[in-house]
Amino acid sequence: MAMAFQQIPSLSAQTQKMKNDIIGSVRRALGIMELLATCPQGLNAKQISYRLRLNVGTCYHILNTLIVSGYVVKDPDTLLFRPSGKIAYTLCKAVSPAQIVSYLMPHVQSLQEKTHETTYLSVWNGKDIFLAAIDESPLSVRVKSLTLGYDEANHAIALGKAILAHLDESQLDNYLIDHGLERYTSNTITSDDLLKEHLMDVRRHGYSLDSEEFLTDVCCIGAPIFDAQGQVIASIAISLPSTRYHNLGDTLIPYVRQSAKAATRALSILGYIRPTVASEGENRN
Repeated sequence: MAMAFQQIPSLSAQTQKMKNDIIGSVRRALGIMELLATCPQGLNAKQISYRLRLNVGTCYHILNTLIVSGYVVKDPDTLLFRPSGKIAYTLCKAVSPAQIVSYLMPHVQSLQEKTHETTYLSVWNGKDIFLAAIDESPLSVRVKSLTLGYDEANHAIALGKAILAHLDESQLDNYLIDHGLERYTSNTITSDDLLKEHLMDVRRHGYSLDSEEFLTDVCCIGAPIFDAQGQVIASIAISLPSTRYHNLGDTLIPYVRQSAKAATRALSILGYIRPTVASEGENRN
């Protein structure tokens, strides 16, 4: 009578199973981190396990590991889990200012697709505001004088005003000293006092408008983008013919604001903080 032998898994098969278990654990941990990053108010373990379809016990085990590693914190009052600042700090160091433009491009493209208007991204580097990206719409107006790297007329365009409105007093004064207030059309604001008053309205409303202030028959709608510390870092805007602006402007403003807020949330999750430059905060008066 033949004896039945139980087949013992080979060493290579056991090793492969261990690797698969490790990879699975890493994936689950990353999934938890991604979920927590979208819920800054925090989640409890049952909510996390339900959304990610994880066993509750497994979920607790991974959360405890992430807490010990310093990547997740548990609020002692609400008992909710949230990402710590450690992951944000790590990512912040790994991302350069130049990479931020690429990181924000999906929001530029999304706004263009939603509005069918040419969309722009400008960046504030602590001294200048320059045009960093353009996503053209074949159906819309393109402001030909606005080319990549353009850093003038920011007092007359929505992109620039969205950023200027959120600078502190010394930064704004220094910017105006450096760049002046050139007139481009009869609608351009060329008075420091009037511009500052106008920028207060921009800040209060959360968006900026260019009503034929840079180019006749062309209007723009813009909104600011902030870094993880709430400092203005960039702006996003659309341009459109004045006729369409007067007919559709009110319906397009929410799209611009939503895109700016989405970009701000993305930078907050990334933990990106704009590096300061030596000249910031210096009073030249």
